[in-house]
Amino acid sequence: MTIDKLTAALRVLITVALGGIGGAAGFTHTHDWAVHHGQVGWLAWADAVVIECLAIVAGFEVARDHHRGTTRRITFPLVVLVAALGVQMAAQVALAEPSPAGWLVAAMPALGFLVVVKLLMRRTLEPTAATSPAPASEPATAAAEPAATARPAPRRGKVLGKLPAGIRDTVTATTADVHAAGRPVTADDLAARVALPDAMLAALVDELNASVNHHPVTA
Repeated sequence: MTIDKLTAALRVLITVALGGIGGAAGFTHTHDWAVHHGQVGWLAWADAVVIECLAIVAGFEVARDHHRGTTRRITFPLVVLVAALGVQMAAQVALAEPSPAGWLVAAMPALGFLVVVKLLMRRTLEPTAATSPAPASEPATAAAEPAATARPAPRRGKVLGKLPAGIRDTVTATTADVHAAGRPVTADDLAARVALPDAMLAALVDELNASVNHHPVTA
């Protein structure tokens, strides 16, 4: 086993251990808090499962929105995440010793669990190096042209330069493919590959179509 494989296996084991222990501790604290306030039997466990799963799912949705370039600062997944974390932290410290040390020790497993989830989300949502398949073969006429004119890449303007790297690469590759076909890129072309607000798509289309195959686009 190589060092890289050993490191990856060790990372997985540590992640599973931390996530399992933190999740179990969070479930137990939320369950005990629910029982303390009158929820008995399976209802107490249902409260624990709902709160923990809401935090995880909302966290993934917040990361997904960020990856897709959502410009709104307050979204529904973010509100759900904050609310779930608030209830979760309250459950951790509610039955703890009423002191800063007691609260910190009680909240530590849940905090560790949240850190593990955050790290997993970062790894899961990493952009891939190539977002579109390359054509199997180039036409004979294209082979005779210089590479620079066969697939002209759009210059990085003000709007394109503000996009995250993964989305910027996808927009650039899509625009190059459409321009190589001899036509301007449209909002529908971009919307089929990336999710961006309509106003940003319109600004991108104007910026990317400043030239097609090195020929200026005139109104």
